[in-house]
Amino acid sequence: MPKAGDKAKVKVNVKERVVDESCDLSLSELSEIPVREIASFKRVTVLDLSSNRLVNLGKNFSILTRLVRLDLSKNQIRFLPEDFGQLEQLRHLDLYNNCLEHLPISFGQLRRLRYLDLKGNPLTPAWEKIVGRCSTQKDCQQAAKNTVSICANYKPEFIERERLAAQETLQMAGAGDAGSIQSNGGGAGGKKSQKPNNKKAKSKKHAGTGDNELTIKPVNAGGGSSVSGAVGGGKVNQKSSQKKRNSNKGGSWANLLSKAAFSSLMMFLILFIVNVLIIYMIMFKNPDIADKLVEYIPHQYRDWILTKTEIFRLRVTDWISEFRTPPEEH
Repeated sequence: MPKAGDKAKVKVNVKERVVDESCDLSLSELSEIPVREIASFKRVTVLDLSSNRLVNLGKNFSILTRLVRLDLSKNQIRFLPEDFGQLEQLRHLDLYNNCLEHLPISFGQLRRLRYLDLKGNPLTPAWEKIVGRCSTQKDCQQAAKNTVSICANYKPEFIERERLAAQETLQMAGAGDAGSIQSNGGGAGGKKSQKPNNKKAKSKKHAGTGDNELTIKPVNAGGGSSVSGAVGGGKVNQKSSQKKRNSNKGGSWANLLSKAAFSSLMMFLILFIVNVLIIYMIMFKNPDIADKLVEYIPHQYRDWILTKTEIFRLRVTDWISEFRTPPEEH
């Protein structure tokens, strides 16, 4: 029999706690989660583990992939498993009043998460900025959105740097105190030696702040100057490309117009020469064909066309006769 002071493992009959699609294991003084018993009920999508003595979720908790709502509030959970993101169906997650300092990167896989409550947790400054206050339902909804998007775009190294930043600040504070003691005891020589130490401390502080900023910024984001330079270069390239396109369009239109004018002029000359030859052949060489063509001309235009063609024929014959007569007869 365990003693009264020892923390004995509490066993719970999970079957009695399952009602429809929910399993209520709250206020059961659990120190370990009966994952296998819960997983045997495939219809369970709502799990309440609030107000227990949980320190972690165990190794196999990620097999509960059917969970849609999970309540882990009022426990002593210090960290979540790295494969927590396998609970891709999760939409509501309550982690109120625990001991969490950071979240796993696999949170980026929880694309359907719509509610996240992290009040009462000793989160690091970077995670506090990401998560927010979580004082109202809208804040919790925004916290879920921000956390998932940030974790989806972050690399693990940046979160680990944030953990080391606090340790570096403590070490620098201790080194600064020791340097001040040495400077007070060493006089002017100590003061001279203090300046490079201060420079090193400042550089370390700048490095620490740079690491903290990297944990908040997205992975793909670079420096401000590089981004502005890239944006400016992109605008210049766009303007130059637009100018080239406009110039190419103007040149193409001019080329098309010149080609169209030249082709229309050539077609006019060819048609004019062909018509002259046809008229000459019909009127002077084949008058029978001319008489047949006249029959197809409408009556209202026949007389006018015949008079004009007769005048044209007389002029042409006069011109030919003048051309054939020798200059002495003229």
